[in-house]
Amino acid sequence: MNSNKLLTAKAHDWSRQVAKKQARMFFDFFDPVSQEKIADVLKEYEQIDFAFYGGTEFAERKMLCVFPKGECVEEKEYAIDVIEFDKNDDITHRDILGALMGIGISREKTGDIVFGSSKAYIYLKENISDYVLTHLLKVANHAVCPIKADRENIVVAEAESKEFHIIVASMRADGIISAAFRLSRSASLQFIKAERVKLNHRLLLKQAKELKEGDLISIRGKGRMQIVEQTGKTRKGNIKLTVKRYV
Repeated sequence: MNSNKLLTAKAHDWSRQVAKKQARMFFDFFDPVSQEKIADVLKEYEQIDFAFYGGTEFAERKMLCVFPKGECVEEKEYAIDVIEFDKNDDITHRDILGALMGIGISREKTGDIVFGSSKAYIYLKENISDYVLTHLLKVANHAVCPIKADRENIVVAEAESKEFHIIVASMRADGIISAAFRLSRSASLQFIKAERVKLNHRLLLKQAKELKEGDLISIRGKGRMQIVEQTGKTRKGNIKLTVKRYV
């Protein structure tokens, strides 16, 4: 059974359990694409309702709560802790994920990993926080000393971005990727074929996919960009775009 079918089967099972027991249940963290797939299944069940929450209003990865219809769930009921440690400048998101996997923590047990000016913050399920505090001693060859963070005092650094203009022949993904990331068309195609490109958190498989304003493109190892707006056309009919590149 592939991962999509497995997730769908689990969502059906969760719905039936809550409908039968008439008691709320909390589950793991899920990325935006998985949240959408789960929601599509849960909406089929009239006896239950559901909500996602990741510890902050703007979280990408969120925990799922399924509960009987007519009830509600408050944010404080989600058993989420935040761990922080002093961040060396060259520690990356991937380094932290690797360190967590190295101590046996799977991705679904953790939420967003975000950075402040000098701190790294890990949102995670409350029932594993003590284990992580005890065992997370090194990240990317740097010794770390994690502590529980006070959520009220977390200050996340804003992602740096730069807006600039590009000109493309069409709204095809490969052309926009080439222009925005300063790549050749063949290099863009190689990234897509290697499954390193995501469009709005979903894997981009077709280089001819038509993009639109607001679309977010990420390339593993290269960064992210977003189409801000289409500003017009050149005399030759090419399209003028304003894009935002996150650095």
